[in-house]
Amino acid sequence: MDKIGFLIRRSLRNHRAQILLPAVMLAPIFILVVYLLFETAKLSMTKVRQQFALDNAAYSQMSISSTYLNAVAMVNGPLPYRVMQQMSTVLDMTKDGQQAGLPERTVFDVFYKAGAIASIGPNHELGPKGAVSNGAPEPESTDWGIRYYKDRRKNWMKEDPTPSTDGEKDPDGKDAYMLTDRELVEKYFFEYSGGSEMAKIAIKDYFKIFVRTGSIYNSQTYVYKDNMRNNRMFRQAYFLNTKDCKESECGKQAAAVLGNFMLETKPMEIDDTVFHVSQTVKINGKWIHQGHSLAIPISMTEVVQAKLFQFAYLTASSRSRLQKMGRGILLKQPYKLPANRFNINLVQRYKPYVRNTVYLNCPRGNNNCVWPNPLPKYSVRIGI
Repeated sequence: MDKIGFLIRRSLRNHRAQILLPAVMLAPIFILVVYLLFETAKLSMTKVRQQFALDNAAYSQMSISSTYLNAVAMVNGPLPYRVMQQMSTVLDMTKDGQQAGLPERTVFDVFYKAGAIASIGPNHELGPKGAVSNGAPEPESTDWGIRYYKDRRKNWMKEDPTPSTDGEKDPDGKDAYMLTDRELVEKYFFEYSGGSEMAKIAIKDYFKIFVRTGSIYNSQTYVYKDNMRNNRMFRQAYFLNTKDCKESECGKQAAAVLGNFMLETKPMEIDDTVFHVSQTVKINGKWIHQGHSLAIPISMTEVVQAKLFQFAYLTASSRSRLQKMGRGILLKQPYKLPANRFNINLVQRYKPYVRNTVYLNCPRGNNNCVWPNPLPKYSVRIGI
């Protein structure tokens, strides 16, 4: 025993023992610190992952709306305008078989002056010649100035348009939309039968353009509604970035908020129309313009089995939602924390959540760039 006591006293007097003993006593503290750092890192990684998932999901969901609105804005004027300009050909500048010295006109002018298509500005005051003289808008432009000719379709150029025919009648006295200009076809060759049959070809092309434009609108609307159903895009994006929840339940609270901002557009469609064409007669083997026009009534539901699409506009409730979306939608989403080695229920104690604000904007004060004067420049932004 004396020997053992001697060894202990000698060890205590040893300087190395004075360092080793505190180190042994502090070892549990070092281990605890390591555990704390590890658990803190897990919490930080979880929060970062959840924040990224919320940002990504919100951006994906809102991008569906921006893509849809930009697509509708394109079919509301810029698309048919460019297609009709490219397909237009110069009209024969003759009347009664004589050179009349009339200014050059195109097929586009015949439809534009009748109010059958809107044109990009700024030269609206120049009439048909101004419509075809406008170049492409500047990239930074916030107003493409899409308008109908003068007062044509004035009841259409509103946020809530009304389907007025502007007093036009077909040969039977029935209200109808005039789609080719009477004044121009009385001065220029625009024959429906005989000669080049320019009017028949142009009218068919006009039908094709707006039937396809309407088809694009319907397809875009279908895709938009399908992707927005049950906030599917938001839930999928959130699920793929976290994998810690059921896909049908992921981001439930934030998704419910965005689900209140479903947008709706309504198409403006026409049925009864009247086309004015030139009255011509063949004399000595040559087609002569008689200086008169002939009105041809055409029912769209009979010709293409559906009303003819012209443009689409936002409903009043959707315009109100868009104004709120422009100011930003605040999203908050609670999330689960991983289990820790200390068996502390941090979720119950701190109720963790992530948040952001998602914006959908276009360069207009009322955030309506769909109709009138469409502008396909909606964009999505994520803020704090």
